[in-house]
Amino acid sequence: MAGFTKVMKGTPFTQKTFPCKSCGASLVFSADDVALKCEYCGAINYLYPPRLPIYEQDLDKALARIETSPRYDLQAPREIKCPVCAATFTLEPHTRSTRCPYCNAPIVTNLDIFMPLAPESLLPFKIDQKKAKEIFRKWVGSLWFAPSGLEKYTRSDARFEGIYLPYWTFDADTTTHFQGYRGDTYYERVSRRVFIDGRERIVEEMEPRIEWTPVQGEVQRHFDDILIGATKTLPRKLADSLQPWDLENLIPYDDKYLSGFESETYSVALDDGFDYAKEYMAFVVREAVRARIGGDHQKISYMQIYHDNKSFKYILLPVWTAHFQYKKREYRFAINARTGTIKGERPYSSWKIFFALLFALILLGTLFFMNEHPEAVGDFLDNVRVLRISF
Repeated sequence: MAGFTKVMKGTPFTQKTFPCKSCGASLVFSADDVALKCEYCGAINYLYPPRLPIYEQDLDKALARIETSPRYDLQAPREIKCPVCAATFTLEPHTRSTRCPYCNAPIVTNLDIFMPLAPESLLPFKIDQKKAKEIFRKWVGSLWFAPSGLEKYTRSDARFEGIYLPYWTFDADTTTHFQGYRGDTYYERVSRRVFIDGRERIVEEMEPRIEWTPVQGEVQRHFDDILIGATKTLPRKLADSLQPWDLENLIPYDDKYLSGFESETYSVALDDGFDYAKEYMAFVVREAVRARIGGDHQKISYMQIYHDNKSFKYILLPVWTAHFQYKKREYRFAINARTGTIKGERPYSSWKIFFALLFALILLGTLFFMNEHPEAVGDFLDNVRVLRISF
């Protein structure tokens, strides 16, 4: 089945580069050229991905196969030898591709031999580092209440890194049985005793009431390509906020697209990823159940969701990520390297916030005074007119 690693017994852990046919230097993937490009002589080797369909995999079959697969300690240090300078260094856990810390040569490993699943598709980088830095500078310049000088500070301090992050996508058909109550609002005329100008009076008001009716039924919903981050490098909230992705442009996986970039294997297991997907599905289904119950108010007393035709894809998506330090605190951000969407953490200026609140309070106070004392405002304007005439 596509996506599963097919490892022969005794398969060695290897690393490789892609040498330039013109000068022998290492080729890296260029987002501008959509090709492998030599960092020294500029030679370009175009890539022509095969036009193959990207298949969904059966989730239950995959989980069963994973259960019987060999277990490897991916946190254990793995030493690799640079194919260019022959230096030896230790690979970070879950790292599939990187650069040599000695000669900066791009290196791609076959780390997936230690994993039950291998990626079957990816989206190549579409935005290069220069464009990513421009997006970052514009983002910093648009931030409200940012400390003065932050843009100048981050221009030199932020360190950009291009990385392919692992993601799961899940499809499922859901059938949900529910029981609840539909609440319809109606009004009844009621009499109340009130005091007006010191006198007790009886007034009639329309008071809202809710009539509850028992409801039960079934809701069916199909979910397609629920995207769940399979990395722990970025916080889940940050990784998920980079959507949407143009998943319709996925191409078959090829090591060549990784050359020059970092990339990871998944660190969020497939079953854990589906648990996150079920949380999202439950949220959407709950809203669909409320809509089915109808009325002005809804109560759900019972809801059972059944998942069928479950499938998934294991894909790699391109991200520019970086961090910068400001006043001894680290801030992280990430850029969708397909669309340019940027999300991240940022510092705030407490002084700017204080003065903004102070200005708002003064403005509200002025408007309140003008509303309560219109005669004083009129006298003030009359005095202004007199002063203008006298001068």
